Amino acid sequence: MINNYKNKQGGLIKLIIIIVIAIAVLSYYGFDIKNFFTSPQAQKNFGYVWNFITDSWTNYLAEPASKLWGICVQYIWTPLINMISK
Repeated sequence: MINNYKNKQGGLIKLIIIIVIAIAVLSYYGFDIKNFFTSPQAQKNFGYVWNFITDSWTNYLAEPASKLWGICVQYIWTPLINMISK
């Protein structure tokens, strides 16, 4: 069997390095990150995305996620705790 597992350690460090490099490149070209995030258009766009996410969670995902969590607690968590406490 061929092992295609890739080492996933160091992902956080790589992400931080990429973010720092991206900020440095944007700064080099004169892009002001603060002005971008405080602009009315960006605020409007972020608001739209946030409303979409919260509405999707409230209207479509909360109930199935809650039921799935209940099933996990009932069939995995509770038996595990009972087994450990014996």
